[in-house]
Amino acid sequence: MSPSYQADSHIALDDVHYAPFAPGERFYRLMGDVSGKRILELACGGAQNSVALARWGAEVVALDFSPKQLGYAMSLRRRSGADFELVTGDMESPTMFRPASFDVVMSSFGWEFIPDLKGCLERCTEILRPDGQLVMSTVHPLSAFDWNVAARSLNVPDYFNLPVEVWEDPVPEGHSPGLTFFRTIEELVSSVIDAGLTIEGLIEPYPIGMPDDPRSPYAGRYWADHWERLTRVPFAVVISARKVV
Repeated sequence: MSPSYQADSHIALDDVHYAPFAPGERFYRLMGDVSGKRILELACGGAQNSVALARWGAEVVALDFSPKQLGYAMSLRRRSGADFELVTGDMESPTMFRPASFDVVMSSFGWEFIPDLKGCLERCTEILRPDGQLVMSTVHPLSAFDWNVAARSLNVPDYFNLPVEVWEDPVPEGHSPGLTFFRTIEELVSSVIDAGLTIEGLIEPYPIGMPDDPRSPYAGRYWADHWERLTRVPFAVVISARKVV
């Protein structure tokens, strides 16, 4: 997915993105002052968020399992001059890190690709320091359903039995197709709480301005055709939670 996604998406290097056409961290201030904090970005993709966080003074580790995405991230790190560490690994099992080694664990649109969300969150809690923070931006459950262009509304046949999306991207021989796991708000919230974290906030980001509005750190042709839908139905849900001890 990396080449076409990176080419058709505009992802800023001076802000952390949470949803297409929506405000980012500069507006929401979920992480506050990150200067001096040790931050792990899971499923970093091109590592645009890590570039922004490093420029703000954070000590950043960016993790992804895709060689193509990591190659793009390495190139972006070099071109941007940002200083952060790149690690190859699966966000579902970040077992290469010591317990209590990060102030923040975050990911924008990585959580929906892992089947064992609960297990992943438990491991995230382990590697968070006391009073550490989890920031989860993931697809909203309503994004699982088709948009009716003529009716300008969403077709929701059964919210409580969300589908698993099978990617249409070409699959290399010997590999399984990519999957997107949609989860209800209840499942997302319960998974965070069951992992031992205390939820501090939940956001359903709303687009700002128009598709070409420079205030959003996340835009581009990849999303432009869905503008009307995005202004009527949330695409993402963002959860901020704390490891309270």
